[in-house]
Amino acid sequence: MYKKKLTTNEAFALAVKNHKKNNLETSRKLCAEILKGNPNHIGSLIVLAAISIQKNEVTNAFFYYKKVISIDPNHKIAINNLAILLRDTDIRYLTQININIIKELLIFLLKKKEIDHKDIFPISNFLLFNEKQHNKNEIESVLNSNLSVLKNEIIQNLLKNELFILILQKCLTADYFLEKVLTKLRFEILFTFISSKENISEEMFTFVVSLAEQCFFNEYIYVQEEKESSHVNEIIKSIDKNKKINELEIAILACYVPLHSIKNLADKLLNYKSNNILFNDLIKFQIKEPLKEKKIINTIQSLGKISNIISKKIKKQYEEYPYPRWRCTYSNPPVKIEDIVNSLIKPNKIKLENKFMNPNVLVAGCGTGKQTILAAKSYLNAKVVGVDLSLSSLSYAKRKSEELGITNIEFLCGDILELKSLKKKFDIIECVGVLHHMEKPLEGLKILTNLLEDHGLIRLGLYSEIARQDIINVRKFIKENEFKNTSADIKNFRKILANEKNNKLFKKIFYRTDFYSTSSAKDLIFHTNEHRFNLEEISKMLKNLNLEFLGFMDTLKKIEYAKLFPEDKNNVSLNNWHKFELNNVDTFHGMYNFWVRKIQ
Repeated sequence: MYKKKLTTNEAFALAVKNHKKNNLETSRKLCAEILKGNPNHIGSLIVLAAISIQKNEVTNAFFYYKKVISIDPNHKIAINNLAILLRDTDIRYLTQININIIKELLIFLLKKKEIDHKDIFPISNFLLFNEKQHNKNEIESVLNSNLSVLKNEIIQNLLKNELFILILQKCLTADYFLEKVLTKLRFEILFTFISSKENISEEMFTFVVSLAEQCFFNEYIYVQEEKESSHVNEIIKSIDKNKKINELEIAILACYVPLHSIKNLADKLLNYKSNNILFNDLIKFQIKEPLKEKKIINTIQSLGKISNIISKKIKKQYEEYPYPRWRCTYSNPPVKIEDIVNSLIKPNKIKLENKFMNPNVLVAGCGTGKQTILAAKSYLNAKVVGVDLSLSSLSYAKRKSEELGITNIEFLCGDILELKSLKKKFDIIECVGVLHHMEKPLEGLKILTNLLEDHGLIRLGLYSEIARQDIINVRKFIKENEFKNTSADIKNFRKILANEKNNKLFKKIFYRTDFYSTSSAKDLIFHTNEHRFNLEEISKMLKNLNLEFLGFMDTLKKIEYAKLFPEDKNNVSLNNWHKFELNNVDTFHGMYNFWVRKIQ
């Protein structure tokens, strides 16, 4: 290919250069040559995986990433990209690949802390219940029978499945069939092992502890019968009387109530050391972490009094249930802002000034800190400020940042309406899923724009009127039936809605991840205040505030859009996107998630 024989480093540098210029075949040949001499050259494997994805050669991409993690099981880029590949690849296509390979990769990823496990839940869940031994119809038949569920061979095989256990431990189980399975198993376990005092196998104990973690994670959203509640109260009374720690009894109890809420028990368990690692993890998860958050609250600085009535109501909601509850997020090496933004707004591309080399970043409405921490880890040389109404959410966020050893974040309690008091400007502002809950979203956006440096960037997330018709219908149903946003009413509402599953008005709600925990259900359908927009409205808002639209992120529809509007090479015409959305109503199912730039 080249007259001069290149060293490995020279060849790889050239491969990377060609890849950046989209000379994919040249880059591929250079990497292939490197691998002939050094089959374990990780850089070449990563580039080949990226090229395979661009060429829609997904099977090859899996092969390359699998090779990388076999060489280096802790390679952050490979782990990150593999998770994203599993998230974005059509499930039906994945099933055409060797099932055992996919299962092996999923188990590997679920054991890692460097990814967002919710991204791989859909494929994990699909794979779990499409294997022969875990057929949905067979399981359903067992659940509906009068026989002992726990002694059934089909159920026992499920409880021994490593993928199933890891899903419970690491993911919010956003699937109604799985919720029915777990609700039934919880019931059976409560009355089998508490009432009869039967011996329990190691596999069963692992399942019970894992279920307790899941129930805590979803904030005990599963419906329970009256006799379950009565039995749980009896367990609490007996635990108060007994000095001896019964780990099984406590694990079962933790499937129904958070352990930190039972003060006497929490005090007993705070310094308790079990021989079982999973039980120790349960104590950490349900007692130690919540207690730490209570202490952290007192260390968070306030921006001043919250006076807006709507803001006060929203604060109350998130104080009770911080949102979102999360455990892990992505951990890639920090990258220049320009490179990150350009990767998200493809095919558009921008050039940023030198000041962005050391950016000041504001996350307005940071919640429990997931987005803030990701920004602090991802943006090279960034100093990040996270602001939120809720002290409970902020204490969760600060605990997570401390656990991860992140030192470039300052968390503040306050209202977006009071952000003028910061008396500083920012190069980057992120405000996702926040403005549409304010009394006057446009007023909030004006304040953020005024806090932005000239040519600074804002990442925005706003609800789509078109994509949220299912939510509109459900919120109407809630209002008509006078449901409150209490935990009890949320449970009852979900139970009633399940009976309406075949109703076209409500069917879609079961496919929304946020339907499967108490805090997220409150945020999704019981929120105290919600606005929605269309792209024509957003276009006018941006124009009035001198904000330039740079492009959407998190949509898999860009290829389809490009075919329909080839003249819009950068995918930045909001009028065209509006036309596209009218014919593709689920395009912005989550929300409009996009970047803008201040042009003066």
